[in-house]
Amino acid sequence: MKIGIDLGGTTVGIGVVDENYRIVTAIERKTAGCRTPEELQKIVIDGTRNLIEENQLSKEQITFIGMGCPGEIDTEKGIAVGADNLPIENIPFAKLLSEAFDAPAKLDNDANCAAWGEYMAGVSKGCKNVVTVTLGTGIGGGIIVGGKLLHGKENHAGEIGHMVIDIHGKRCGCGRIGCWETVASTRALTQEVEHQAQYAPNSRLGKLIAANGGRANGKTLFTAMSEEDNMARSIFNDWIRSLEVGMWNVINIFRPDMIVISGGISKEGDNLLIPLRAAVGKCSTSIRAGRLGGQAGLIGAAALDEMNI
Repeated sequence: MKIGIDLGGTTVGIGVVDENYRIVTAIERKTAGCRTPEELQKIVIDGTRNLIEENQLSKEQITFIGMGCPGEIDTEKGIAVGADNLPIENIPFAKLLSEAFDAPAKLDNDANCAAWGEYMAGVSKGCKNVVTVTLGTGIGGGIIVGGKLLHGKENHAGEIGHMVIDIHGKRCGCGRIGCWETVASTRALTQEVEHQAQYAPNSRLGKLIAANGGRANGKTLFTAMSEEDNMARSIFNDWIRSLEVGMWNVINIFRPDMIVISGGISKEGDNLLIPLRAAVGKCSTSIRAGRLGGQAGLIGAAALDEMNI
């Protein structure tokens, strides 16, 4: 059995994964509000120990521990260098896990783990060249070329959300102007929905947002569109065009067999994919939604021993 760990800013998921990359059992522990690196590493180690003890697994049964972590990662040394939403400061997670549980351990970026999970056990299994695009607060990317994850210099490859697509656009959190994620992330979409709804409070979209305390969520826009709200459709069409621009950049640079869309919005399925494919137009690269959902990162982490980092 292998252990997969998917660390996030709100929770950490820890699971036992079998030889067929199926999650046997999993737990979550809260990370939101965690203030120090020591507190964070204790949550991860204690949670892993709890999982092992609850399932009465012996040391001999644990063959590998893999962990996906947001932010900057030194994959060679197994160190989480830093992240925006967690108190990460050069935490040697691979060493800590290996010593605590007497098993080999590896660490990689969470977006890379999600891409690797889909490649090993999900929708892109069998494809040699794949780009996974994670739509969420930002836009993350995991790039597989020739069946191997592309890490690049200093392990910084895959930051596709920071392609500049509008030099006159909004300032990004990274400090640059007009990054793809400023207009095409899920956060950018919900911010635009909330902004536009202020001018049409009596529209179906406006009423949905008002009923939710003035905030939009991932379902708000799609619900309004299903009820034939014209403003919702207009916002969505503009967002799809922004998404399509970045997609074509990815296609032209990598020409992958497949682009996998992951993140919560991928659950919309054809409501998202059909208009996106239409916007992209005729292309040999297929665009699919991830099959593993929120489990992709955990499964990918557990499968890190299947590649050379």
